[in-house]
Amino acid sequence: MKKKGILLILLVAVMSLFASAQGRMELRFNEAMVQNDSNLVDHTGHRSAWIEIFNRSYGTVGMEQMFISNQKIDIPANGQKPKDFLNDYAKEHPEVLYEIPRGDVATKVAPRTHIVFFADGESSQGALHLSFKLTPGEENNLYLYDVNGDLVDAVTIPANLPANNTFALKSDGASNLIDGVMDASAWSVRDGQDDATAITPGKYNQRVINENIEKFHEKDPHGYIISVIAMLIVFSALLMLSILFWLFGKANKAANKEVAVQQQVEKAVEPVQAVAGNNDEAIAAICMALYQHFNAHDEESGILTFNRDANTAWSSKSGMMRSLPQKQ
Repeated sequence: MKKKGILLILLVAVMSLFASAQGRMELRFNEAMVQNDSNLVDHTGHRSAWIEIFNRSYGTVGMEQMFISNQKIDIPANGQKPKDFLNDYAKEHPEVLYEIPRGDVATKVAPRTHIVFFADGESSQGALHLSFKLTPGEENNLYLYDVNGDLVDAVTIPANLPANNTFALKSDGASNLIDGVMDASAWSVRDGQDDATAITPGKYNQRVINENIEKFHEKDPHGYIISVIAMLIVFSALLMLSILFWLFGKANKAANKEVAVQQQVEKAVEPVQAVAGNNDEAIAAICMALYQHFNAHDEESGILTFNRDANTAWSSKSGMMRSLPQKQ
């Protein structure tokens, strides 16, 4: 039994590592700015070059112990493990290779979201600050390596990229390496002049357009219709709630009335049981007497009610007749 449990735990661990590795291979360079004079500001209040990475998978990906480099690293096929080689290389050449540290929640990328790294050469400022800088006016190569040395993604930022412009994917996460080389047709320069060329650090490059929303915006540009609909929905909901509360009150009142009647019956039965005990005939007789007693009163208080259908001595005309006296 213990062996089966250990094997199950090992299997789950291997599957988790496999899923994590697969998720990391879905990370893509998405947008980058080399010369930042008037754009994104980091948490220290400074502007610097920045690099955006997109997680195009549907699971959270932890980037700890991955590597970002500004040049291609030749990992030896024999000798050290790729992880140890890249780790040592990052320590010896921080101006070339940056290892993303462990234990920082900021390096966990949620499904279909972005993470932004600042290429300011100030890695002491936090896990999102790279140990190298990007150089304006020159080609800047970027490489993303997994912990096992696999090349995840690569991009070459052109030398003629203007200041405060970005080099970005036309569609988020659409880049794929072809023999280790980026697909240049998937990229474009953005200047932020309109929606199509918007600069979007940490956001989607391509705005998702909902045709129904666009049509509604054309027919109701000022939002009058949507306001009226919203008010109608609110008032309808309030009306339904008031009706429900009214019905609930009626039902509660009827239930309370039934409970009160039941309590009166129980109070009336208690003295009968006290007198008659368990004698069913005595209980029946007392109940009948109580019934006749409570139903013997007049219909109206203070007025005697006579039943004209009853043939009694008082209501019989023949019984009321008297013989005339005879003269002697």
